[in-house]
Amino acid sequence: MTLKLWSKDWPRGVPLLLANSFLMSIGFYALIPNLSVYLTHSLGWAPLLAGVLLMVRQFSQQGLMTLTGMISDRVGYRLTISLGFVLRGIGFGMFALGTSPLLIFVSAIIAGIGGSLFEPTSDAALTTLTNVQNRSRAYAVKKVTDNLGIVVSALLGSLLVSVSFHLLSLISGALFVIAGIMTYIRLPSIRIQVKPVAWADMWRTVTLDQPFVHYVAVMIGYFFLFMQLYLAIPARIVDLTGQASSVSVVFLVLSIMIILFQVPVSLLVRRLHAIRAIQAGFALLGTGLLVLGFAGHVAVFVAGIALFTVGMMTIEPASFDLTSRLARPGMTATYFGFYYLAMAIGGGISQGTGGLLMQLGSSSGLPGLLWWIGAFVSLLAIAGAEPLRKSLPAK
Repeated sequence: MTLKLWSKDWPRGVPLLLANSFLMSIGFYALIPNLSVYLTHSLGWAPLLAGVLLMVRQFSQQGLMTLTGMISDRVGYRLTISLGFVLRGIGFGMFALGTSPLLIFVSAIIAGIGGSLFEPTSDAALTTLTNVQNRSRAYAVKKVTDNLGIVVSALLGSLLVSVSFHLLSLISGALFVIAGIMTYIRLPSIRIQVKPVAWADMWRTVTLDQPFVHYVAVMIGYFFLFMQLYLAIPARIVDLTGQASSVSVVFLVLSIMIILFQVPVSLLVRRLHAIRAIQAGFALLGTGLLVLGFAGHVAVFVAGIALFTVGMMTIEPASFDLTSRLARPGMTATYFGFYYLAMAIGGGISQGTGGLLMQLGSSSGLPGLLWWIGAFVSLLAIAGAEPLRKSLPAK
């Protein structure tokens, strides 16, 4: 098993997509973590209103991806990705134009729509430009570049926000505009449907694909667990240490592990049935949540985060590969767009109930309530995936 990152067989579009991932991570993670702080501290927004804004941005992205995926399959990937990047850049840049709630909500919606255009389409383009032999490696390298971008974003975000949030917004937006221009110039033209398929037929095809819909339903559980990274898990480390700055430990461990180990883990996952790999990932996620949730020491918490991260690294390449293989010819972006409904639903439930479950557990004398529910969701997803293991092809 070789661990080299690059493949000489990749066409020119693949390195561009990887560069886009790097720029996207820098632009997104430099701005979004600082946005809520800016809204609540600098502008005096109530935390509830700031939370609603973030939910609106997420829904305007993941909630529209089936539609934007259908558009991509009809008009071509290069134009859709480029337009999405430019819209995201405009939305982020608009945060610097004023402080009225209406302007900020409009900015967030534009940024979300931009994401709905480029995210499923970029996945579809990576699928189309790679073959079965190097697709897993390409996705693994994409995750590595994502996390390298996250590391850079932490430095850039802290530097720029200390100068001006408006400057941070403009530079973050500019990175997306640059990615859009690069994509339009350098990405090969990828148009899948020579003869366009009717909208109703595209929707009917994906929604009547029962194995795929079943699989997407299982992945709702993954995104429910994944989103705990942004609420419950940071709150847990702060409770454990008493230091708000310790939240950085979570993302430092996660990023370092993905940078170092995503490629070898992905190569190991290729040897397994995709559903078996997803089930193993859910087991690791659930175990990791229990370990970090009941940790009495930072070292035990870090061990829990490590298990949780390995679960992510196991599930994500398997799910990418499975979505690629289940997609009908000419509808790859549509299938990826429908897949991201799992994020919209699972992430929405997670964000909507995570804080409530933490508060309920604390007030009822059951501080581990959320962690036990997370473990139960993992078991439920493992059981729900079992029929797919028997019905879907191994490769």
